[in-house]
Amino acid sequence: MSPANVKVTHGATRAGRARHLLLALRSVLVSVAGIVAVVLIWSLVGRLLAHPSLLPSPVAVLGALRVLLAGEIGADILASIVHLAAGYSIGVVIGLLLAVLCARFENLDVFIEPVIEVLRPISAIAWIPIALLMFGVSESVPIFLIAYAATFPIFVNTLDGVRRLDRLLLNAARSLGASGNFIVTHVVIPGALPYVLTGARLSLGVAWMAMVAGELVGGDAGLGWRIMWYQEFFAMDKVMAIILVIGVLGFVADAALRGLQRRLLGWNPVES
Repeated sequence: MSPANVKVTHGATRAGRARHLLLALRSVLVSVAGIVAVVLIWSLVGRLLAHPSLLPSPVAVLGALRVLLAGEIGADILASIVHLAAGYSIGVVIGLLLAVLCARFENLDVFIEPVIEVLRPISAIAWIPIALLMFGVSESVPIFLIAYAATFPIFVNTLDGVRRLDRLLLNAARSLGASGNFIVTHVVIPGALPYVLTGARLSLGVAWMAMVAGELVGGDAGLGWRIMWYQEFFAMDKVMAIILVIGVLGFVADAALRGLQRRLLGWNPVES
């Protein structure tokens, strides 16, 4: 390559990097502008209501948040993370296992999928009375609801991904003498991985909502339980502060999963 071509290549690379940085900066600025707009609307609505006990101002909520972070909210955050980790893991494992079994055995698919489609529209919240009767007021209630809610998105997405696999890949593996288990682990699962990870993100979103609902009504610890605790004392600034914490933690969890998705799917032009 001639020196002139090298200079052109380096110039194009620098221009590409600069363009990427400008796009990233623009995205950050737009996100910050959105947050500022929400805070301004919040402040305006609070002033119009003129009832701080119903809708505290952003300043009051931030003050309450500082008090909570310096006190007992750490234990509630940890409890919620434990609930989410346990229930989400159970739901994801069940969803993946059922999807792989349905893909492996057609007769089982005919049996399981209608059951899933009947249960899937039923909100996890509808199971709260039964969960309370089964487990009482305990950590088992939010874990059960989280597992229930997380099962369906990853099941549906994984099964859809398996069904969309290129049949040529499956036939090629069979023609080379690959066993059924080998095809599942080395062809089916890698091929369906983009759908699996999308289902995992969807499952995380509904699991997070189910966690809050379960803790609100049937938990004995956690952020949802703490919301009800402060609501009884009409401490709405602390209620709003905990709601803010729930939103931020949910955003961080989803961002981590998106990062994992990009890392595992770097070969996929859609994700890269």
